[in-house]
Amino acid sequence: MSAIFAITILGLIVGAISNVAIERTPPIEGLVPPSLRKDVPYRVQLRRVAVAALAAVLFALAWSRFGDSPVEFAAVAAFGTVFLILAFVDLETLYLPDVIIYPAFIVAIVVLPFRSDLAIWEGALGAVVGLAIFFPFAWIGDRMGKDIMGWGDIKFSGLMGAVLGIQFLLLGLYLGVLIGGMVGIGALLARGFGARQTLIPYGPSLAIGGLIALYAGSTITDWAGRTL
Repeated sequence: MSAIFAITILGLIVGAISNVAIERTPPIEGLVPPSLRKDVPYRVQLRRVAVAALAAVLFALAWSRFGDSPVEFAAVAAFGTVFLILAFVDLETLYLPDVIIYPAFIVAIVVLPFRSDLAIWEGALGAVVGLAIFFPFAWIGDRMGKDIMGWGDIKFSGLMGAVLGIQFLLLGLYLGVLIGGMVGIGALLARGFGARQTLIPYGPSLAIGGLIALYAGSTITDWAGRTL
């Protein structure tokens, strides 16, 4: 009980640090680093609380599921936090910064030999597939001058592949596309045809799908294998 409490507190601290990353990478005009200032916009205060709370939950869940393997716990908690940061950055700026994705991608590849839950070839193949699977959409969008899918989403998908491996990457992308489609349909219904001109960030949907696959991928695939 004391261990899970300590891990949760650690998650809160990491969540507070994550808010700094969200607000400074890239810099968002009008935002300041987390502080006790009273003039911080309410939506920013709300987001800071949400990020800290979600990080604490992610750390606690990682410990409850993977606490018997320190490397696996550290990998799940760390990459889960990265997914969380990228989701909120994209939500607020419509931008997935290379300064977060590239270092996380390198770390994901470097730690592959030390992960007992993921073979090196699975992570490497997952990274390649993650980069390739959405590439045609971004390439065609560039040629047509339309925002079909951003290059940041392609890089994020590659990061997901390196973290999840090929099997859980496909699950995470499937869930991300499903969630993104539901969000898009909801926006159309709520705003009418004008929503067609509204850019909806895809990063949060990919992040949610990736988090589900990261934390519950084996449970979902085992269930699917028993029922199919």
